[in-house]
Amino acid sequence: MRRAYRVAEASREAWMDAAKGCPCATYFHTPYWYELIAPKRNSGALSVHFDDGASAVVPFAKIGRAGGLLVDHFSSPGGTYGGWLSASILTPEHVKHLFRVLMSKTNLTFRVNPFDPSSRFIGAAGGMDGGLDSIGNTGGINRKDDFTHILDLTKGERAITLGMSKGHKSAIKSAERAGVTVRAAEAPREWDQYYELYRCSLERWRGGGPAMNPRNVYPRSLFRRIREIRTGNETLWLAFKEGVPIAGAVFFYWNGHAVSWHGAASSRYFDARPNNLLYWKIILDAISRGYKTFDFNPSGGYGGVESFKKHFGAGALPTPVISTKTPLRSLVSTVRRALKGGGRR
Repeated sequence: MRRAYRVAEASREAWMDAAKGCPCATYFHTPYWYELIAPKRNSGALSVHFDDGASAVVPFAKIGRAGGLLVDHFSSPGGTYGGWLSASILTPEHVKHLFRVLMSKTNLTFRVNPFDPSSRFIGAAGGMDGGLDSIGNTGGINRKDDFTHILDLTKGERAITLGMSKGHKSAIKSAERAGVTVRAAEAPREWDQYYELYRCSLERWRGGGPAMNPRNVYPRSLFRRIREIRTGNETLWLAFKEGVPIAGAVFFYWNGHAVSWHGAASSRYFDARPNNLLYWKIILDAISRGYKTFDFNPSGGYGGVESFKKHFGAGALPTPVISTKTPLRSLVSTVRRALKGGGRR
């Protein structure tokens, strides 16, 4: 059945209401995230209303490049989960039109929301019977497979502990014996100390060669924004030894979903295994507060990071990245890669 629908600009209030009402929305779908990660970009949302009463909101951000000759669109920015927000039960026909609304944005980057059950219908937008798996590197649409690792917190602490590797259990006990403690950051100074941990981590990663070179380097101002604009959904967790922060992680919380966005640690204290205790304490906190999903976030292809998450008993969940590029944008990307010697962007 062909659905009639209309598209209009959505207010920030309507966008926020949609993020609150959509059961599969994450923090990355909220205006909060867009305003933090991309304050200078033109972000907004479109409302889509169907003739059967179903509706959705589609957020996006855009940035002009090359003096405005190029415009890139992101759903959502920072390589995080994108897509639409809806409290309606969406059919393949609805998703077909929502995907087309997204695809109408030139030079689009869209990481599929792994928690949205309607994402399996995405392939229908191109008349493909195989759903999301039908999307390939054809017809101007590129697909890069990726995945995140998650824990089902509804299983409870005991079941999660049983699913953890012996090595991780041992490392947690080792950290506790070494005097490592974990708590949320409180003072502005502690956020600055975390950024210094991040700077040290950057130097270590860069020293690991091109394969370890970070794709993005975040400025201190971003972390200050997160601290200053906190809405109760953002927490910097820190692991301490003798009162000094030695590891940390920034987490975002929304609709029963707790997600690790950023982490850093001092290699000087790796023997104390702070990251194992840090993440375990964050998991326990999320369980105690009734969160349902603990999301480690995609690993960027780093095998060691993936292994760390698997040993917590986390399972992989597909979250492919779909993108489009105009011929001019493709040419600019090719030239940039050549100028960087083929290195990562």
